[in-house]
Amino acid sequence: MTIVVFGAGGVGAFFGGLLARAGQDVRFIARGAQLEALRTTGIQIASTSLGLVSVAPVQVSARAAEVGVADLVLICVKAHQTPAILDDVAQLVGEHTTLVTLQNGVESDDVVAARFGRTRVIPAVVYVGATLDRPGHVSHVAAGTITLGIPTGATRARVDAAREALAATGLPVGVSDDIDRERWRKLLWNASFNTVSAVTGRDPARLLAVPESRALLIAVMKEVVAVAVAQGIQLQDADVDAQISWTERAGTIRTSTAVDRERGREMETDALIGVVVRRGRLHGVPTPSCEAMLGVLRAMETPLPDHEIQTSRPMRQ
Repeated sequence: MTIVVFGAGGVGAFFGGLLARAGQDVRFIARGAQLEALRTTGIQIASTSLGLVSVAPVQVSARAAEVGVADLVLICVKAHQTPAILDDVAQLVGEHTTLVTLQNGVESDDVVAARFGRTRVIPAVVYVGATLDRPGHVSHVAAGTITLGIPTGATRARVDAAREALAATGLPVGVSDDIDRERWRKLLWNASFNTVSAVTGRDPARLLAVPESRALLIAVMKEVVAVAVAQGIQLQDADVDAQISWTERAGTIRTSTAVDRERGREMETDALIGVVVRRGRLHGVPTPSCEAMLGVLRAMETPLPDHEIQTSRPMRQ
């Protein structure tokens, strides 16, 4: 099976690197310094569970046309980057190609399926905690599990073939009959901890230690539950408690959105919190805490006009 990893950031380099180490036929699509690092020095993974993993230089290209049709394509770019890559991804897609979206959010597979067909696009939930620290170097702090869904109209054989290929990483890969619940359950954590950590610059453990920020996290999560339930997705307050409990045991974690803010990259605002507000309005569910977080993040994302970027003087009263 020819596997193409489209997007070799933290998630793509982590899973793709483990597949390459296992002897799978893996090709990467990357850009700039990351492309050069993968081609010349390979991938170094510093993992709290796997130890130090070194992967020899891999096959990597800047454009999908240089690779050709693949059996399995792993979409690993940020959710907001998905529409811009579809023309390039099309160069990888043949009659029997399967695409798996290893991305945050609950809508990214819809974007890919609208272009390539629902039956060939497999949604997934990933708990990985992988960050690209510098070109070719990934840090990994979470479990590294993948859960695949079964798209409407897709054969179980297609899903099982993708599961078997991904299992070569040596990490747990499962299949869920209710992937929407799994994705919204993960969104509980992302909508709350990712957004609040990005705004405050504090890690999840510190946020939970402060009563006011803890209350904000829980308020956001309960709004996610309410929006999910309005759509017929069976989340409940016990899922909130489970996410809080897991985070308290996990220790120090850097969220992906906080890292994006630190490095001046576009944040996944719409995929992680905007979707809750949009779906809430659609179903008549109030989401005041989510709306507040969305407003702050949007303001942080909007660049100041040139005429407002100036040194100000303190006001005396």
